[in-house]
Amino acid sequence: MSKDVFVYVECKENTARKSSFELLSQGKKIADNLASRLYAVVMGHQVKDIAESLKGFSDTIIVVDDERLNEYRWDTYAAVFENLIKKYSPSMVIGASTVTGKDFFPRLAARFRSPIVSDAIGIDFYNDNAKIKKQIFGGKVIAWVECKDSAMVFITFRPNSFSIEKRDLGSRIVEERVEITQDQRLCSVSIAKSLSKKVDLQEADFIICGGRGMKGAEEFQMLEEIAGIMEGRVGASRAVVDSKWRDYDDQVGKSGKTVSPKLYIGCGVSGALHHIMGMDTAKVIVAINKDPNAPIFKYADYGITEDLFSVLPALKEELKMAKEKV
Repeated sequence: MSKDVFVYVECKENTARKSSFELLSQGKKIADNLASRLYAVVMGHQVKDIAESLKGFSDTIIVVDDERLNEYRWDTYAAVFENLIKKYSPSMVIGASTVTGKDFFPRLAARFRSPIVSDAIGIDFYNDNAKIKKQIFGGKVIAWVECKDSAMVFITFRPNSFSIEKRDLGSRIVEERVEITQDQRLCSVSIAKSLSKKVDLQEADFIICGGRGMKGAEEFQMLEEIAGIMEGRVGASRAVVDSKWRDYDDQVGKSGKTVSPKLYIGCGVSGALHHIMGMDTAKVIVAINKDPNAPIFKYADYGITEDLFSVLPALKEELKMAKEKV
């Protein structure tokens, strides 16, 4: 077993996701610590342009281009990746903690009987051993996980955990042809894709999130306007989604999506534990809630205990003026 590092490059709308570039940047640092090579793995149909965009981020870019990989299916993708791992024998396989990553990586780890660390937020090395950083107990405790006596480990990291750093690497592209097997018990009935051009919630640098205190679906228009100014995204608490004010795609929390934006603003969000578990790694947290005893203030860097409907219009105008000065 080599010490090489594999990074799964997740694609969306014929481009590599931002989180994949983050993982490749960090993956190179990991490979340097292990004195090994970094491999970027791209799977899909007509993905050669995506592979070209990865040059400078990885030592080797492995491409598997096949019409049967046009849409993500855990059975076909797992079969391809399993064959690649058997051929190259990496010691570490890295992916993003996205919907696809959470579905895909545990299946791979089970096939190789290898440990998996999910939803990690950092990694460090001590005496050549990797220590993986992750939060437990709703972010109240930071755990450092070390996988001993294991030839290979799988890790998924939260998007926005690392910065993007392109290096002057002499990347080479290798096209692989591997056996693609499909589970005949599975049949795709239909695929419905959203036509929204919104920033991906998990990759947004700015998120303004509405809770039950927003009082109704129509009030989220103000949040949309603020998100538009900041080129960010509107999020929602579980209570909001359960009330049908916003789509599930907007839900932040343990039962929704985990996010790590540079700036998170919670508007009328109480701060229930299942919500906090999805956003507590935000770099800066601002809470707007007229209840001074709301749990979210325990996690906020800045708090405003005023009526959010008087704060938001003023915030919008200030952000607009600041944006015009840039």
